[in-house]
Amino acid sequence: MMTKTDFFKRVFSFLLCFAIVAVGLGGFAPSTHAKSLNSLKAEQAELKEKVKESEKKIKELETAKAEQEKIIDELNKQIGQLNGQLDNINAQQKVINDEIRAIEAKIQKLDDEIRQLDIEIAQKDVEIDNLVQLYCERLRANYIAGETSVLELFTASSSLSNFFNRLELFRRVTANDQKIVNQLNEEIKAIEEMKQKLEDSKAEIEAEKATLEVKKAELQSAENELKATQSEIMAKSAEVNKKLQAINYQTKQLEVSIDSYNKEMDKVEADIDKFLQSQTSSRPMDPNSKGWTWPVPYSNSYITSPFGYRHDPISGVYKFHAGIDISMPGAMGKKLVAVKPGTVIRTVHSNSGYGNYVMIDHGGGYVSLYAHCKSLAVSNGQRVSQGQVIAYIGTSGYSTGPHVHFEIRKNGEKVNPSNYVSK
Repeated sequence: MMTKTDFFKRVFSFLLCFAIVAVGLGGFAPSTHAKSLNSLKAEQAELKEKVKESEKKIKELETAKAEQEKIIDELNKQIGQLNGQLDNINAQQKVINDEIRAIEAKIQKLDDEIRQLDIEIAQKDVEIDNLVQLYCERLRANYIAGETSVLELFTASSSLSNFFNRLELFRRVTANDQKIVNQLNEEIKAIEEMKQKLEDSKAEIEAEKATLEVKKAELQSAENELKATQSEIMAKSAEVNKKLQAINYQTKQLEVSIDSYNKEMDKVEADIDKFLQSQTSSRPMDPNSKGWTWPVPYSNSYITSPFGYRHDPISGVYKFHAGIDISMPGAMGKKLVAVKPGTVIRTVHSNSGYGNYVMIDHGGGYVSLYAHCKSLAVSNGQRVSQGQVIAYIGTSGYSTGPHVHFEIRKNGEKVNPSNYVSK
């Protein structure tokens, strides 16, 4: 039978075991969460490194692309110059070809004239041959006849007067034949001189044509060289264009990779935010004993830079910091609330200084300021209640990372916010 003492001992043992288990579970749970968060942050860091490496490669490719484009521009310039030279050569070739055609027409005309003179010379030669043959036949007949022929000519005459007339006529006929032969020889000589002049002119024109043909050959040679150079440049240009296409393709692939990494990073950051939200409360904190509320309504927020003198994180200059900087894990886009009821007296959107910021007049000479916001949720003249969302944490203006620069001003003088707000 169980005594009362035994019962209490068992109850005490049970409670002790329960407490040990609870403590044990409580000790292991944060470790599990911490490991999960560390894993997510490691994945986030790895993705950021991949994006950074890809962006670095893209910059290298852009540099290579710029160099190749410079080469393309130079090659195109050279091709343009070659095209100009080829156009000039083609124009010269056209002029020379026209001159050669004109010269060939002249040569053809001279050839026709020379052939015509050859025909005339041949005809004169035939006439001379016929006359010479006739003349020779008469001389031969006269030689054979001798005195008999003269005697016969005398006896055949009706009178002495008739004889002398016949004898004179014979002499005149033979003399006329000689005269005709001499005249034909003179004509042939004139024709041959004319022919020689034509042939001399032809020789000069043919020499001119030969000079033009040499110049034409030289131009053709120059054209061939230019076209060969042009082909080489075109081949280089095609090669560079191929490189540019490869660079553009690689750049596109890297951009796709970066887009993919960013999407993965968005998911990881969402998981981190989800994890952090599960660990923190987003409920506005209650006002402190002085009636002020903490401007960042999350239990894991903290001051990163207090009020007072410090080395400026951007310039490195030792100077006065007129507020407090508040941040937290995954601060970007987190809510900011009004520390007391009041009226919005200024909303500014800027990329310098305070960046995007809000100022609220709480009455009694007190004004609060919330700077470096990602975006604002209120407008000038709007009445806000304590704990109402007025903006979202960002890193606009002169900022080194997501946080809120919070100030309190009393009668225009900047005072230590830590004397008024607390978690």
